[in-house]
Amino acid sequence: MNLAHTLATLHSGQTETSIADTAMTEKLAKPLRIAVLLGDAVNLDPHSAQVLGTFAERERVQICAADANQSTDHEPSVHEQRSLTALLSQATTAIEQGKLVELKFNDGNLPQPLTQSLYLLDGLRAAKLRLHAHAFIAGFAAGNQTTGVVNAALVAAKRSPAQTIQHQLVANTLNGAFVALRQGVTALAARTQAPLHGKEGENNQTGYWFSDQHQARVLCLNLVTKNLAATTSNPADTLLDSGQDICQSLVLTQGTQVIAPKALVDENRLFVPISADNIDSLIAQVLQLVNTLENGVGFHAEYLKPWFERYDANAPLALVLMAASIDDLKLEAKAMLSALESDAVRHHGQHFKTPAGSCFTAKPLGDAGLTFVYPGVGTVYANMFNNLHEYFPALYHQLEREGDLSAMLQSPQIYAENIKTAASMSLSQQAISGVGASYLFTKLLTQVFNIKPKMALGYSMGEAAMWASLDVWQTPHAMINATENSDIFNHAISGELTAVRRAWQLKDNESIVWNSFVVRADSKEIKALLPEFPRAYLAIIQGDTCVIAGCETSCKALLAKLGKRGIAANRVTAMHTAPAMLVHGQVQDFYTQAVKPEALKPKALEAAAHGSPIRFISAAQTAPVTVDSHSIGRAIADTFCSPLDFSALIQNATKQGARLFVEVGADRQTSTLIDKISHAHAGQSTANEATAAIACNAKGADAITSLLKCLAQLISHRVPLSLAPLIQPLSANAAPLSSAVSPKGEPQ
Repeated sequence: MNLAHTLATLHSGQTETSIADTAMTEKLAKPLRIAVLLGDAVNLDPHSAQVLGTFAERERVQICAADANQSTDHEPSVHEQRSLTALLSQATTAIEQGKLVELKFNDGNLPQPLTQSLYLLDGLRAAKLRLHAHAFIAGFAAGNQTTGVVNAALVAAKRSPAQTIQHQLVANTLNGAFVALRQGVTALAARTQAPLHGKEGENNQTGYWFSDQHQARVLCLNLVTKNLAATTSNPADTLLDSGQDICQSLVLTQGTQVIAPKALVDENRLFVPISADNIDSLIAQVLQLVNTLENGVGFHAEYLKPWFERYDANAPLALVLMAASIDDLKLEAKAMLSALESDAVRHHGQHFKTPAGSCFTAKPLGDAGLTFVYPGVGTVYANMFNNLHEYFPALYHQLEREGDLSAMLQSPQIYAENIKTAASMSLSQQAISGVGASYLFTKLLTQVFNIKPKMALGYSMGEAAMWASLDVWQTPHAMINATENSDIFNHAISGELTAVRRAWQLKDNESIVWNSFVVRADSKEIKALLPEFPRAYLAIIQGDTCVIAGCETSCKALLAKLGKRGIAANRVTAMHTAPAMLVHGQVQDFYTQAVKPEALKPKALEAAAHGSPIRFISAAQTAPVTVDSHSIGRAIADTFCSPLDFSALIQNATKQGARLFVEVGADRQTSTLIDKISHAHAGQSTANEATAAIACNAKGADAITSLLKCLAQLISHRVPLSLAPLIQPLSANAAPLSSAVSPKGEPQ
């Protein structure tokens, strides 16, 4: 079909509004469903050949947003039209005849403006051809009144305003409208609204585009074209001749094609793993890398591929070099050479690590004592790892199918426009979000990087996160709503502190001013003073610091007598204090959850390397917790309601074989504590009890760099893990569109 010929029918005098309205009227009985496939420098080279190869030359229609005086090489074609919706009205006819429509334009938003393409075809035919669309056009309209146009487009798409995200911008040219359409499709395919707020890669504070479970993301793209009537005599733009601005609305829904993940390793985030049988061999390879860097011209991240390919996961020693540039990589390599030749590293096994992330240890701890550590309440923070989804879109897609990801992370609070919102979260919200963060990172480490822990433990409520994250509970997502509405979290040990009121036998008109303080002091000193202050409690012992909680006046008086300065946490929670024992039974019932049948089997939670089940360590007992509903509920309740001795928990885990502690969740608070606890007991340890603590996230640092630093240390300690997520972008383009397996449960 010749679209230029079809567009000639516009000369009959129809206005754009009537054309668009006619197209929509025809679609009311049969919903519009135009599949849109992205074509650009990042996605399209393999896609282009596949999509175009599916259609014969006569089945293709090309539309170029070029200057009117220029011609195009491809026929049939049309030239500049100011109205995207008028063009789409006519393109729909070609699409309904089974043709492929290609929109070609120049995207000036990219660092180097490139010719882009958008492919449009019938949604049903795309499905039959197993071409997974990045998005679908579900309706469109045009006119001079924004509200009416938006409503008309939504009616055509059979969507309600409440289902949509609205985005408005000025697009005075067809090229500009095409660019806006591409941004909208990209936003849906990337599951992020960032492309809608400037150039791609900027303003990523918008983060992940959360949606209700089993509900499609819907974007209403509202384009305003300023009146430029004097510059055109094209009858297709009759509305512009009226002297008014023209408003166009397009309703887009998400497709089944998720945009290709961003590369974890690139020119600004370099990562080089090197393995060997001995230190001398490591030195030789680092020297080789230095020579390559100093003699190379235009070194790129792809040149790192051979280093990944030669890396031997079974070699006894390994190091990792990390840097933010080639020049920095040279410096990191030279620093590593100095370390490898030093007596401290070479002969005494001292671990070497740089601020950039490069690391090596001559005495790796291996994975026999690999222990996942789950942080407690209060570690989550505003905008935490908000760009993680760009690197692991498939993982986010999976987690969305399994549960309410937005509720799991408490996204309205964590990713609010005002960063102070996260700081004012309630105890229940912090608890849910903390578990959600740990759940997300557990799946990332175990499923994406294939890391298998041998043991697990939690700090305070981190014990609940441990059971929820490691595939023990049948319905961990059900805990979200239960926690949100729990009397325990909202009233008894937080909020109005009803458990405390009962314990202190307060009258209704007597208020409670509760607070907690972190103090650098020996627990024995504090315990000796507690009888004098019955409304102050030693809640937590953690290395060289303790946490006291209770009546703020009593706590301050205790600190004064102790002669210590305390840092106020300004958090209202009576966990780990005597009043919490009044709700012990409720807490136990709350956490007595159904366990997955496979978790009850002796070999259920096998660690791949040694074929042994994960051992779950609780602060409530010295022996590992038996994996059954009652034992788990009781252990969590005992930990929740009793003073927490985190130092004793780490020492107990170490006695049971824990060596490499990996903090799984937001920030790195427990890693810092574990380091202090381990160093404090270093004099009592033998060489076989050396330990290390590693965090996979750090507040204030780039989430991906923090993750890579964690992986680098695990590699240096010879923990088996998959490097595929790191090397894949270096060795292959984006996945083809015609995937044999369609994502399950993807709403449209």
